[in-house]
Amino acid sequence: MPPLRAGIVGLTEIAAAHAGSTSPLYGVIQSSHASALADHPNVEMLGVCDLNPELVERFRTEWADRWPVVRGFTDYRRLLAEGPLDLLSVCTSDHVHADIVVEACRAGVRAIFCEKPIATSIRDADRMIRAAEESGTLLSIDHTRRWQPMYRHARECLRVGEIGEVRCIVGTLGGARAMLFRNGTHLIDTILMLVESKPEWVFAELDPGFEDYGEYRGDGGRDPNSEPGGSGYIHFENGVRAFVNVNKGTVPVFTLEVFGSTGRLSLSDREAVVHRADGTLGKLPPPATGRAGIAAGIDELVGRLLGEPGPLVSPPTSSREVLRVILGMLQSQVRGNVRVELSEIVA
Repeated sequence: MPPLRAGIVGLTEIAAAHAGSTSPLYGVIQSSHASALADHPNVEMLGVCDLNPELVERFRTEWADRWPVVRGFTDYRRLLAEGPLDLLSVCTSDHVHADIVVEACRAGVRAIFCEKPIATSIRDADRMIRAAEESGTLLSIDHTRRWQPMYRHARECLRVGEIGEVRCIVGTLGGARAMLFRNGTHLIDTILMLVESKPEWVFAELDPGFEDYGEYRGDGGRDPNSEPGGSGYIHFENGVRAFVNVNKGTVPVFTLEVFGSTGRLSLSDREAVVHRADGTLGKLPPPATGRAGIAAGIDELVGRLLGEPGPLVSPPTSSREVLRVILGMLQSQVRGNVRVELSEIVA
């Protein structure tokens, strides 16, 4: 079988760094798109693209041992014209995913791994989904915790009634980069993953200074001051209620508290603990070691390209629901912190 031909658009650290390297922004990088692709002997890097030519040259130098010949571009259209590509990672700013994904689908790319959020408008998300459906392209969105074994194990525990019937979830994201679109999307997606029901309506209050922020006006995720955090409430079709706190003014944290009829599940990136009604604790056993996060997302797409069956763990339709929640929170703010039906969010 010939090698799979890959490409990357956008060469930030999460796209291009070596696994185990350190970053002022991310700390120790467990895996990047490039390092995950490099782990597959049958994947060859056809080309990479970034608006900054220095990042293109840095990639070619730092990955020369693995891929001695990598073409470099500052225009993604030229990369797509070099195809056909089997797999493309889209790691650009949040608000410019759509055109790249749509044109990649039309260029015959077979699988795309796109960074979160899927887009910053429903119109763009729908364009991406429609283009993937029409071309038969596999489109997966990097909501990383969907591939984390501990979160998947926690979802299974909820499914079998470990804490009874799930009634309520409280999710908290703190730290300097706690912005709704950039990292709040991870928190909201994890809530939707655990609830497994369609979100119906929301209300919310955004950070001070963003009272008129009714649609995305950020810079793609670089400057935390360009977009808000906020607190909100999500009501689901199955009756579950979720409270969301995305706050840049608090210490860095990512936690969820899931309340059920017979117990409570405390969940973070480090551990999962069941608090039973009788006062006893049940720490969920650590999951078996293995691939997680970006590496597992890349593994999934490589496997599908090689013929492995199964649905995608993070399909674009799920990511569209996350985006609808965020945009609904923005609309709630500008309408006076009122209830907003998510069926109204269509653009």
